[in-house]
Amino acid sequence: MFTQCPQCHTNFSINDRDLTAAGGKVQCGKCSNTFNALYTLSKHPLSSSEPAEILEISSIDRLSNDNVAESYQLTDTPTPQTATTSRRQSALKWGVLGMLLCALLFTQASYFLSDKLAQGYPILRPWLEQFCAASGCQLSLQRATDKISIINRDVRSHPTVSRALLINVTLQNNASFTQPYPQLKLSFFDINHTLLATRAFQPDEYLSQEIDINSGFPAGKPLSATLELIDPDKQAINFEFELK
Repeated sequence: MFTQCPQCHTNFSINDRDLTAAGGKVQCGKCSNTFNALYTLSKHPLSSSEPAEILEISSIDRLSNDNVAESYQLTDTPTPQTATTSRRQSALKWGVLGMLLCALLFTQASYFLSDKLAQGYPILRPWLEQFCAASGCQLSLQRATDKISIINRDVRSHPTVSRALLINVTLQNNASFTQPYPQLKLSFFDINHTLLATRAFQPDEYLSQEIDINSGFPAGKPLSATLELIDPDKQAINFEFELK
């Protein structure tokens, strides 16, 4: 294969290895001009106004790999700094998008699962209360039945109704917050502590009509309740209250 220097029009032979070594960039051994041998590549020497002169490949001074690499970087590919900046910008965009999606998912989860989160993780309740105040979601009252105690109880025969019992019980909410009124379960046992009868009373069954059930059981305040029920059995000599 032959190529020609565009400056001094000198022809010289070249092989494939030298063409690919520097991407076609060569330096003329006669005038030291650097050019791309691919542009004037031919199977035969090109014509020239000067006497034909064919130089062997040994007389061609190839560019160093460093210079060729630098030249191609400046013209064909982005500089390392530009590529790094582009990658950083792309990573930043994806990072911001990911954070926005996470924030959206967290907001939706907080809205639809706010009540379950508040009941399961009381430490989150102050934050969820603020969130619901702004977003319009609703939280049910925090429940801690273990903080409700029975401070007084009394079961006796009903004074005016035959074969009936009159039950008086006083509850107190020892929690620092208002909570739902509990379910009151009453069980009767015989002398061997064998269960004879049981009955669960809902708040609307033992609270007076003047009390707003939805407002909850205020913290630190006692509550008196009166229940009436049929005497389960004459053998029932023990009773037990359970709050749920």
